[in-house]
Amino acid sequence: MYSFRVEAFVLSTRTLKLTGNITEISRAGLYEDHRERVTVSVEGAEPLYAELRLPNREGWNLGQRVLIVIAPADADDSGPVA
Repeated sequence: MYSFRVEAFVLSTRTLKLTGNITEISRAGLYEDHRERVTVSVEGAEPLYAELRLPNREGWNLGQRVLIVIAPADADDSGPVA
């Protein structure tokens, strides 16, 4: 059983929503694929797991609030959506 420091919104018994913030934007030149990355700090996550680093395909901005949805993958899902 996990406890969250912030309110999490349950979409269904199998889906969870958490909020986060874009806390860092990394330059594209730092990565082999030459894509800019954003760091998302996830509210309510354990400190060790509280950050996600994702390609900035959407053009997110520093300080922007985002929504993280956690749901089980279907058996036919072949990989990440992002």
